[in-house]
Amino acid sequence: MPFIDRHMYWRYALRVMMQTEPNTYLEQAGLVDGPRLLETLFPNPACRPSLRWLRANQWALPHVRIGRLIWFDPKLVKAQLDARAMSKVKGQLN
Repeated sequence: MPFIDRHMYWRYALRVMMQTEPNTYLEQAGLVDGPRLLETLFPNPACRPSLRWLRANQWALPHVRIGRLIWFDPKLVKAQLDARAMSKVKGQLN
């Protein structure tokens, strides 16, 4: 059981470390998980959609599946959401 305790501690330490860092992940290249993607794209917690929303709409967003884990590139997802929003606006203007 000590391996599980150590593993759980490292996950907790990593999560605490990620929460204390500044929210400049969009400029950094790399893949992130669902909760980190929502924190990156929507820094204001009051305006942030839920993780359930992300899971329901992930088929429409660019993602990479590695085994059972799903990873997102924040830059590609932001571009996709912006393009979708702009197409809705252009459709309403015509």
